[in-house]
Amino acid sequence: MHPQDAADNFITDGDMVCVESPRGKVDIKARVTDEVRPGVLSSTFHFPEIMLNNITSDEHCTEAMCPEYKVVSCRIRKSKGKFREVVV
Repeated sequence: MHPQDAADNFITDGDMVCVESPRGKVDIKARVTDEVRPGVLSSTFHFPEIMLNNITSDEHCTEAMCPEYKVVSCRIRKSKGKFREVVV
């Protein structure tokens, strides 16, 4: 996450954060970096143990039937949950 977003949410590098969408939530470890734009969170979704796809949309391309796993509107806050070794 961008440093300004982290500061606005009282999150520091390495904190556990809860990422929540209308479909669910997941607790993952934050990485604060200016490599992403303000207002954007970025994480991998290729590892099933992360369960990040649980918060993404169930929309899909009508032609390819490929699910839209890459974009979702979400909220973020410090977590009280379990530790997962993942970068946000």
